[in-house]
Amino acid sequence: MQNPLPFHARAFPVSQAAYAAHLQGKFEAYAKILWDNMSALEDADLEKYAKDAGLDLEKWKKDKDSEQVKGWLKNNQAIAAALGASGTPAFFINGEFLSGAQDFEKFKEIIDKQVDKANKLLEKKVPAEALHAVLTGTAVQGKYKRFVIEGKPAPAVEAAEAEAEKEPFSKAVAELAIGDSPRKGHGDEVVITECSDFQ
Repeated sequence: MQNPLPFHARAFPVSQAAYAAHLQGKFEAYAKILWDNMSALEDADLEKYAKDAGLDLEKWKKDKDSEQVKGWLKNNQAIAAALGASGTPAFFINGEFLSGAQDFEKFKEIIDKQVDKANKLLEKKVPAEALHAVLTGTAVQGKYKRFVIEGKPAPAVEAAEAEAEKEPFSKAVAELAIGDSPRKGHGDEVVITECSDFQ
């Protein structure tokens, strides 16, 4: 999930460019170029990277500047804010919030706890495909379930731009379905959702 931070001047346009690359199935290739060139993120640089990644340049430009891409990113920002992720990187491990760059042991601790909870649910005959929904359905993780898993509209919250505060978000734009977000899988595993920013 993208969360371009408002105090990073180039974060939003860079996220637009990356999502436009995603629409051509080349997010990973384009994102790698961005991470390798963090000191050069002006518009001309972004266009050069699009060429380097083998993107259809005209489609990329059109998508990058489209209301669809801008709306998707603004909704990502609103969802991140609603979940309490005010910085990046931010992680949700089965909905449990982990803030900032952390070492492997911190991830392992939370993942092991989630696996233990899942095993206890399996003993109670909860179907494997329902584990993720059950594990993220508590009061603490309920927002994650509503906004990330179910794709319900994020509330109008204090977000990066005043525009994001003024307008409610439609489900069609706010939905973070598998394929549109870092959430992959079928619900029978520990899921890590990351909020990131390219600056």
